[in-house]
Amino acid sequence: MDLSCRVHLRFGGYAMKRLWIQLALLSMIAGLAAGCGSNKAQPNSQPDKPSATEQTSITFWFPGADKVNDDHFLQAVKDFEQSHPNIKVETTVLPANAQDIETKLNAAQMSGTFPDVFSAYLVYMGTRGSRGEFAELDNYIANWDEKDDIYESAYEAGQYQGKTYGIGFFPAPEILTYRKDFFREAGLDPEAPPANWEQLAEAAVKLTVKDDKGNVTRAGFDIPAISPALVFLEPFMRQNESAVIDEVKGVPAFSDQASVEALQYIVDVHDQGVSIPYNYQKKDEIPFVNGNAAMSFLQTSQISSIIKNQPEWGKELGFAPVLTHKKQVAFNGQRLFTIGSESKQKDAAWEFIKFMMSKEQMWKRYEELNIPVVRKSLEEQFIQANPEMNKVLLQYVELGKGKAVVPWTSLANKHMSLAYEEALSKSKTPEQALKDAETNLLNELK
Repeated sequence: MDLSCRVHLRFGGYAMKRLWIQLALLSMIAGLAAGCGSNKAQPNSQPDKPSATEQTSITFWFPGADKVNDDHFLQAVKDFEQSHPNIKVETTVLPANAQDIETKLNAAQMSGTFPDVFSAYLVYMGTRGSRGEFAELDNYIANWDEKDDIYESAYEAGQYQGKTYGIGFFPAPEILTYRKDFFREAGLDPEAPPANWEQLAEAAVKLTVKDDKGNVTRAGFDIPAISPALVFLEPFMRQNESAVIDEVKGVPAFSDQASVEALQYIVDVHDQGVSIPYNYQKKDEIPFVNGNAAMSFLQTSQISSIIKNQPEWGKELGFAPVLTHKKQVAFNGQRLFTIGSESKQKDAAWEFIKFMMSKEQMWKRYEELNIPVVRKSLEEQFIQANPEMNKVLLQYVELGKGKAVVPWTSLANKHMSLAYEEALSKSKTPEQALKDAETNLLNELK
């Protein structure tokens, strides 16, 4: 065989080898294409959502209050896990104090452990929603087949600059609650509670009981010595037509004459010696809750706890209408379900929120915690369950105003609370205390 033939055979064999490699590669590519085609043929598959068999874990944080409140939410988590066996919920009960919650949330934000689902106070919609810490929920809501049964106010509470970052599920009005038996004892009509500032002040004095040394043994009206001003004081300011905080302009407005007059009213009633000092944040120390006061602003969960734990005098509870002065305004807070913006399990988190917003869970919250419903289809059932109390509850929800949704609400609360305590302790006049508080707030915002 000559050289040319040997060269031809050598290169011919090499060409055949390359051909076989190319054919093998084409076969592999065809197989991959077939596999991709198989997935593409299932347009309804949503691999990001938890499947019926895939195990998913989410975290849920909620503020604690009392045993009744905490047990309710812990049981709700168990019910959810039973109906959604593929989703595990790791629950954390937070302190009730907003400042302590802030500390934990800040630490979680830095460590990347921010909760998937968070039961947020309304104030957080401004302080944290404005910083992008909560995920937008508008797309989830748009595809929710029960969205139209939810009160619009529940959505509005969670909106910031036109986007929805939370859904209100826990209206928290502060209801003027009173003891009918103490009213009768003081010669007051138990069916005619105070309806305005003047009547409240007069009743507070008549209902107060003191010992021989002049010490208050039973308060006529609970006036906290340490208070988050935007809860206790703000309704009085708004009843006197103060804006408190101008949300449109984004500026404080609590040093005006209307606010000064409202704080002066509280100081004047306090100076009549009608209350027992207490810290508003320590719910178990509220005199009324312990049977040592005739009138107090209470949350529905506290009312529920009294009825359950003190049935002998829980039957004597009465509920006053929203106080009026120049305007009729109440405080109505709100808690909202939110999803962390960095959550890797947003779909599972939304499944949990839908469960918690269901008619069944909402009605359980009413039965166990006296929480007003936010579903249209439950409204009539809610009123019929307890007409005397629930009609008043709806009035507080309707006429209630919560914390302003601005990024610096927590700062405003801090400075206003200090002004409240300064005025009550007589270290400053109400006018000077509020003026200094607004100036210090503006300086801090700079």
